[in-house]
Amino acid sequence: MKFFYAALTGALLGASATLLHLLIFPLGLLLGLVATIVGIWAVGRTWRLRKFKVIAAGAWLVVVVQGATLGVGGELLIQGDLAGSLLILLGTFALVLAILLPI
Repeated sequence: MKFFYAALTGALLGASATLLHLLIFPLGLLLGLVATIVGIWAVGRTWRLRKFKVIAAGAWLVVVVQGATLGVGGELLIQGDLAGSLLILLGTFALVLAILLPI
C-alpha cells in the first residue's frame, strides 16, 4: 500500500508540475519545482525510507516524460521551449536533490 501511495503522490506532483510550468512563466515553474522537492521529501519522511522517494520520483518522471511526448492527436503538454526544457532539466535536478535530502 505504501508503494501505491508513493507512486500516486509522485504522479500527482508530476501532473501538477506539468500543468503549472507555464502559469505566469517563472512563478509557475518555481512553484512546480518547489512542490516537487517538498512533496517527494515528505514521502520519504512519512515512511522513513529512501526507496519510497525513489518510487515517487520515478512516477514523477513517467508523468513528465509522457507529457513531453506527442499524444494521439499530436498534442503536447510540455513543449520544447524554454519553460518546457527548464521543467525537464531542473525537475530532474529537483528529484535528485529531494532523494538525497536526509530523511
